[in-house]
Order: sequence, then C-alpha cells, then structure tokens
Amino acid sequence: MKERLKEIPIIIFLIIVGIALSILFLPIILVYLIFEFFQKKRFKKRYSDYLVSIEGKKFFCYNNRKNNHHYIEKNIIPNLRDDIEPVFLEGKRIRNEDNREYISHMLRNVSKRKGFPYLIKISNGKAVDESINNEFYNFKSQNKNPEDLIVLINTSFENLKSEV
Repeated sequence: MKERLKEIPIIIFLIIVGIALSILFLPIILVYLIFEFFQKKRFKKRYSDYLVSIEGKKFFCYNNRKNNHHYIEKNIIPNLRDDIEPVFLEGKRIRNEDNREYISHMLRNVSKRKGFPYLIKISNGKAVDESINNEFYNFKSQNKNPEDLIVLINTSFENLKSEV
C-alpha cells in the first residue's frame, strides 16, 4: 500500500507535464493540421486537372513480383498498343519518372485490390481501374498464347467506363 502511495506524486507530475506539453504543442499541431488540409485540397485540384488533361489515357500497371515482370516485359509490353503506357512498380516505387505522384495516387485508390497487373483508364476525368490478376495468372500458368492475353487487355480497356 505504501508503495502505491509513493507512486501518486510521480503520476500527478507526469499528468501535469503531459498537459503542459499538450498546451505548448497544440498551436504547432493546429498549424500543421491546417497546412496539411490545404495541401491535400491543392493536390486534389491538381490531380483532377491532371486527369482532365490526360482524358482517354490508358495505363498497364505491373510490379516485380516473382518473375512475372520478366514475362510481362518479354511477352506483353512489346505487343501493347501505342496508346497504353506501361507502369512498372519496383516494390512500392514507381519507375516511371513522369507524373509519379499522380500515378501513385491512382494506384493507392484502386477500387478492388485483387492484385497486379492493373488496367487504369482515364474516363470523364476519373481514373477507372480493373485488376486482371486472375486472367494473367491463368494465361501464364497454363502456358496460353500471350497474344490472347493482349486481346484480353485491349478488350478490358475498351470495357472500362467511369460511373457517372
């Protein structure tokens, strides 16, 4: 019982110090939160403008999982249509230098996270996406013709429409 009584002044001291530090840092925290709010708002505006500026653009996004990227780079990328831009992710880092911030935002906001590769099409100022993970692995594991996968990719891009 005496040991608990000895701890009370320490607890009271820590509470007082905690309150004092909270009061001291509250203005800094508030300024940071306000700054962060306007940064996000400004980014959303720039992102929206970017999407409008690249209307109709298509992205084929893949990563370096196992040896899939070698298969994709050998069989898929050379056969993609010219209007489809490949986007390679090495871990979480996007290799493409152009507009990395916006593409990263698109990938973070993928609607259904089923796995890479993802198809992203800009339609009506919105990024519309689809995962072809299952189809890709079925083609690869069954040694199907990669040209059929190209046809599937092109068809999937044509079927992607934004929900207005």
